[in-house]
Amino acid sequence: MARCHLEDLTTRHPTLIYIAGHLWEATRVEQVLQNSGVDYALNLEPFVAASMLGGVYPGLFVYVPAQDAEFCRTHLMRCGLTDIVMQEDPQKEEGGEEDAS
Repeated sequence: MARCHLEDLTTRHPTLIYIAGHLWEATRVEQVLQNSGVDYALNLEPFVAASMLGGVYPGLFVYVPAQDAEFCRTHLMRCGLTDIVMQEDPQKEEGGEEDAS
């Protein structure tokens, strides 16, 4: 298990778990995932900073296979890396309510 290309994770449904905005952060995330024995992919992409200054910045987006996502998020948080990306509940996105008609 190791770092791979994002395209290599396609059949395992790559899931975004973290966006590292700093080099130290990206290095630490990679160390944690390597030590966990999980396949992961890194991709440099733009992101919008949620701050007073705002702006678009480059960030290192971290993807893992969908079946490892929850474990990785929890493990990263336990290691002090708290800028994880949580996935929305699909039922909440669709409204999650039955049609009354």
